[in-house]
Amino acid sequence: MSIEMSGFDRDRLSPDLRKEIDGLVGQGLNRQRTADLAARIEGEQPKVAVAVRAVPLPDNKARVIFLVASIDDQNVESNVNARYTVESVEITGVPESRLSKGLRDDLHALVGKRLDPEKAEELDKRIAGELPDYDVKRQTSKGNQAGQIRLVFEITEGESLQWIHFAPSRSEILYHTDQAWSGALDIPMGGRNTRVVLGFAFGNDDHLIEEYGGIGFRIESRKLGTRRLGMSFELSEDRETWQPSTLAALEADPSIPEAYRRRLKVEPSMTFAFNRHLRASGGVSISELESLSRSPDSQMASAFIVAVGFDQRWNQASGASHDLELGYDLRFGSTALDSDLEYTRHLGRARYRFSLKNGDVIAGFSAGRVTGAAPLFERFSLGDTSTLRGWSKYDIAPAGGDRMVSQSIEYRYHHLAVFFDSGSMWDAGASVRYRASTGFGFHGDQAFMTLGFPLNADELRVAFMMGVRF
Repeated sequence: MSIEMSGFDRDRLSPDLRKEIDGLVGQGLNRQRTADLAARIEGEQPKVAVAVRAVPLPDNKARVIFLVASIDDQNVESNVNARYTVESVEITGVPESRLSKGLRDDLHALVGKRLDPEKAEELDKRIAGELPDYDVKRQTSKGNQAGQIRLVFEITEGESLQWIHFAPSRSEILYHTDQAWSGALDIPMGGRNTRVVLGFAFGNDDHLIEEYGGIGFRIESRKLGTRRLGMSFELSEDRETWQPSTLAALEADPSIPEAYRRRLKVEPSMTFAFNRHLRASGGVSISELESLSRSPDSQMASAFIVAVGFDQRWNQASGASHDLELGYDLRFGSTALDSDLEYTRHLGRARYRFSLKNGDVIAGFSAGRVTGAAPLFERFSLGDTSTLRGWSKYDIAPAGGDRMVSQSIEYRYHHLAVFFDSGSMWDAGASVRYRASTGFGFHGDQAFMTLGFPLNADELRVAFMMGVRF
C-alpha cells in the first residue's frame, strides 16, 4: 500500500503522526486504521476536514489518499463537494415545522451522501421562498467522523420583521440635467441591534433647496433591553452653497428666513414600537445656522420632533405581494429650546407597492404644511430625481414652499419603467399651480436611468436623470 496526502503540507503534522502515516506503507489496507489517522489529522489541525480514499492498483495493491481541505471559510462546498459526506443537517432560528414537509424531507435527504453544492444552493433558495421575510445563511462545519461534515441552515429574522428599523441609508450618487452631480455616503459599523454610521455628503442638492457638503455621525440602537425600545443620536456639520435664483428669491421675500453658510445639527431621539408594524418616535433637533451675510452671527433653529410610522407586507399564495408604508412627521420650533425661529411643520406620506413575478406597480403620495418662520431646510421642494421628475426645483420655487402635495404612480416590467408624477408647491396666500410630468427609463430598487418630460411646462424640455442608491 502507498500513501498520498493531497491539499496539505504533511510537515505541519507532529512527528509521531507522520510516523504513524508512513507506517501504512507496505501494509494491507485497514480502513479503520486510516479513518483513525484521518481523525488524528483533524484533531491536530482543527481548521481542516479530511477524507480518505482508497484507489485499487494492480497486483492487489492500493493507494491511500488523504484528501485535506480548509474549512476556515465558506468555500468548502465548492472545494471539496465530491469528497465529503454529509453527517447531519440542522435548521436553526425557526422551528422545522415552519417549513413544508417536502422541503424538510429534501433537506434531510442530504444526510449520508456526498455534498452537492448545487443542491444545497437550491435548498437555500427554497427556504428563502417559503420564508421570504427571513435571511438564510448556510454554514459548514466538521462532523464527528473523519471525512464527514455538518450542514447548518441558519435562519434569522430579516429587516422587515424587526420591530424598529435602522434609519435608511443615505448613500447615493445622482445626476440630474439641471442640478448636475450630487452624492452622499453612509458607512455603517456594528452589529445586528446597535450600529454607528459615519456619513459624508458631497455637493448634495437633490432633497433640499440648499446644496450641502459635510460630515455626520449617528449611533443607533433598536433594542434597549426590549425590542420595543430604541434610540438614535445624530451629530452633523454641513456647509451650504446656494443657487443665484434662490438668493434672489430670498431677497425678494423678506418673510422667509435668511440663508446660512454652515449648519451644525444635534438630534437625539427615542422610538417605541407598539408592535412589528406600528412605531412612534420623539426627540429634539437643535440646529445652529451661521449667517451667510452677517458672519459670524448665527441663529438657532431648534425643534421638538414627533413621528409615527406604519409598514406591513402581505404575501399571497400566487406569489404576489403588497407593501404599504404610512408616515406622519411633526416638527415645531420653540423658544422653549432657545430657538430663534418659531414654526410648525407637518408632513404626511404614503407608499404602496404591488409585485407579481416580473411586474411592479408603485404609488406614492405626500402632503405637507409649514406655518411660522421655518428655516430653509424645513421648506418643501419638488422637482428632483424622485418627485415631479422632469421639472427643475429651481424653476418651480427656488426658495421652496410652505405648502406641498405630490403624487406618483409607476409601472415596472423587468425594470423597464413608465411613470406619471404630479403635484404642486406654493406659499400660503399665493396662487396654486398644478404640475405634471411623465417619462420612462430603467428603474431598479437601487440603480435607475430616467428621461422625464414636463407635461404642462411653458416650453418643451426633457430632463435626464441617473443614479445609484445603496
